Amino acid sequence: MKIRQANYKDVSKLSEIFDAYRQFYGQTSDVAGAMRFLQDRMEHGQSVIFLAEDSKSEEIAGFTQLYPVFSSISMQRSYLLNDLFVKKEFRKQGIAKQLITEAKSFTKTNSGKGLELSTSTHNKEARALYAKEAFVEEIEFLTYFWKSV
Repeated sequence: MKIRQANYKDVSKLSEIFDAYRQFYGQTSDVAGAMRFLQDRMEHGQSVIFLAEDSKSEEIAGFTQLYPVFSSISMQRSYLLNDLFVKKEFRKQGIAKQLITEAKSFTKTNSGKGLELSTSTHNKEARALYAKEAFVEEIEFLTYFWKSV
């Protein structure tokens, strides 16, 4: 398995797995929308995507997407690990761990304060992995969300 940063040439293949990820979270399939979304993030430098690519078939087995965020208090950049997904047939092979390792390395290289993520309380496998990877559940701050639509 090869872990590498995605580029414009990957958008077509990446949009398919991104669409599968969205469906995993209950969204309706929209490959064309996924492609537009990913192209827009890349064109504007708004995210960094790492791929897990099968060395033989060059199939994308998984991905993670990071968004930069900033803290006024610490005056530092962090990254939001917003998306992490591995196709079902590639799970239980350590791919998610490899993607997290790459995200951590990228964060350190780019002087990031750290990585932030969130997941469903029901996603026990992901929560166990994050704990093993030294992510600490935030208990000091509550998160709120205002929905505009």
